[in-house]
Amino acid sequence: MWAALDADIADPAISSSLRRRDGLLSPCAILLPRHEAERVEQAVWALHAVFSSPSLVAAALEIARGDGLPDHGLGGWMLGFDFHLTPDGPRLIEINTNPGGMLAVAAQGRALAACHLEFGDAPDVEPVALTAFQDEWRRQRGDQPLGSVAIIDDDPPSQYLYPEFQLYRRLFERAGISAAIFDPSQFVAGSVDMVYNRLVDFSLDSPGHAALAQAWRGGETVVTPDPHAHFLFSDKRVMALLSDEPSLRAIGVRPDIAATVARIVPPTIPVTAANAEDLWADRRRWFFKPAKGHAGKAVYRGEKLSRSTWPTILASPYVAQRYIPPSRLVVEHAGASLKMDLRANAWQGQVVQMAARLYEGQATNFRTPGGGFAPVFTV
Repeated sequence: MWAALDADIADPAISSSLRRRDGLLSPCAILLPRHEAERVEQAVWALHAVFSSPSLVAAALEIARGDGLPDHGLGGWMLGFDFHLTPDGPRLIEINTNPGGMLAVAAQGRALAACHLEFGDAPDVEPVALTAFQDEWRRQRGDQPLGSVAIIDDDPPSQYLYPEFQLYRRLFERAGISAAIFDPSQFVAGSVDMVYNRLVDFSLDSPGHAALAQAWRGGETVVTPDPHAHFLFSDKRVMALLSDEPSLRAIGVRPDIAATVARIVPPTIPVTAANAEDLWADRRRWFFKPAKGHAGKAVYRGEKLSRSTWPTILASPYVAQRYIPPSRLVVEHAGASLKMDLRANAWQGQVVQMAARLYEGQATNFRTPGGGFAPVFTV
């Protein structure tokens, strides 16, 4: 795989950097039956349909406390929908406004397809990713040409996915767009046309991100994904609304879409002082997540939750989501079985790429031998 990936990337610095990220790319590929892939595609389309409802958008932003944010008309670039597969269909675990790993997995998929011709072709992700960026640009700037992009994160070389930042820079440069990788301290309003935002300060509230926040709020620089998109799609409190069919119907969501989305999203409720006692007593059935969390940080499976941690949950905005166990796959060469999350990266309701994350433990950790991202091939 690595030899084929080196040939595909054709840039020793990038492929070497990927190799050094232990646990990022699994040597495995997932062969997903066609009917399972179609279920995931249908789920993504239903979620796109519900977020296309203005009443749902207004309600979601109010729930997430994002109703006062500027709305520059962005669509959140591309979205990553994380699912656990069940016999009754996929169940949504979370939505990512910045699905990391997409270009790395695309290269990995082409490499494994080169090693195993029986897999067929890997999805051609890069052209769609570039089109999505250009679409975001046109929403705010019309026919004005996109000339420069900055890929921004805190101390980029230290980031686990820094090799992917390099892949994105190359993607832009090959399209004739000047591209650079910045720390936010290097950002100056007006210095670049667009910012591809990889920060996990989703609200841009940090003092170190003030210049970027000001340029975004004032519309001086196109920023994607932006805080408005994160509050709308990724705040876990919105999942409580999506899992509640009567509430969806009450705000005007079409009955068939409301029923489908409420079936896809596991029951989710905000943790409050009023329901704390009941949730603690029934904690084994729940998974506890911070409302604005990411990357599996500060999440707790109720079965393993300690009494000493419970006050921390009660003191912060948390939700309880009905625990849906991940699939388990036997990995013969690793001598183990690994858990699997399935991510569907999508643009405008269409799945562009499916990728798996293989891991052991409570949440995805990129430290499991044989684990990491794995491309998905439909069979």
